[in-house]
Amino acid sequence: MKKIDEIMPSLGFLPALIITIVFGIVFQLTGDWKMMLIAGALGALFVRRIRKAFLVGFLGVGIAWGLLFVYLVLTAQAMDVANFFIALLGLEGLGAVVIIISVLIGALLGGFGGILGRALYELIDEIISSRRGEAAQSSAAASKSSEGPSKE
Repeated sequence: MKKIDEIMPSLGFLPALIITIVFGIVFQLTGDWKMMLIAGALGALFVRRIRKAFLVGFLGVGIAWGLLFVYLVLTAQAMDVANFFIALLGLEGLGAVVIIISVLIGALLGGFGGILGRALYELIDEIISSRRGEAAQSSAAASKSSEGPSKE
């Protein structure tokens, strides 16, 4: 069985970021915010370092949520709703803070999803390579024992 890192190419930071943005937008349209963890993890498939995986997930999901909020502000009454919620705290006219906090929470979900995904891929690759080693050792031992006793 091939390792995950052998199957998936290392595309680099920018293509992985674009892939994460696309997954973030698509998963956000499902209406389930927990899917941002998966969007970050899918972006982490295309980078090989944990730091890059966090950045890809964080920036990708943050940009995706930012784009969706910009769309909602332009086409719907998102600022009115945000102003309503911030007014409940006694802070009039700071509705943009609600949107910024929402984007930040989404970005953190994506970043932690990237870390989780990268760690999971490395764990699976380690299990696969250890099983390869065990299989190679057992086949070497089997071929050595089938040769018969050694003559000394």
